[in-house]
Amino acid sequence: MKQVLIESQYAGSCTYWSILLQSEKIIVDRHEHLVKRSYRNRTHILGANGLLRLSIPLEHGKHQHAEMKDVRISYKENWQKLHWQSLTSCYRRSPFFEFYEDAFRRFYEDGFEFLTEYNFQLLRAINGILKTEMDIAFSDKYYTAANFEGADFRSYLLPSKPTAHHFPEYPQVFSDRFAFQNDLSVLDVLFNLGSRSKEYLLALKF
Repeated sequence: MKQVLIESQYAGSCTYWSILLQSEKIIVDRHEHLVKRSYRNRTHILGANGLLRLSIPLEHGKHQHAEMKDVRISYKENWQKLHWQSLTSCYRRSPFFEFYEDAFRRFYEDGFEFLTEYNFQLLRAINGILKTEMDIAFSDKYYTAANFEGADFRSYLLPSKPTAHHFPEYPQVFSDRFAFQNDLSVLDVLFNLGSRSKEYLLALKF
């Protein structure tokens, strides 16, 4: 695809990254309003008890109506410590966690004021691990689907609307307990597949 418009996501799902990797130019919408119960501040991983939903708390809660560029992260609770403990608990037995943990640790120690900045810096870290170059930028205004020249993927991916396409299976940490869980956070792919992650993501169809 030549150009896509897409929302900012926390880490991003496998399908999210497949879209990014197969696009020539990416515009991340920072002028849209926060969408409740979306991947903008959520990511899903696989734990010992099944699907684990990690959510970044926001100032004024999920009912705020600010544009994404103005949405601030709340630190009233130590969510960073909780998320990092969850990641280490879920993936310390995975083949590649120890290779990448230093690249992600700072996102659970350093303070970030705005959600879009946190998500973007995390995206850049993941992009570096995947060793790919992306033409990516924030939007300079709000676009409707009609006035954007390209494919509009905003809210194409929602926790309440699982993607129906096929996902090739790969070994997951708790595959002895659960059937393959598809379209989790890209972190699940990175920690389990390592250098083969990019090939896996490029092979997905959406």
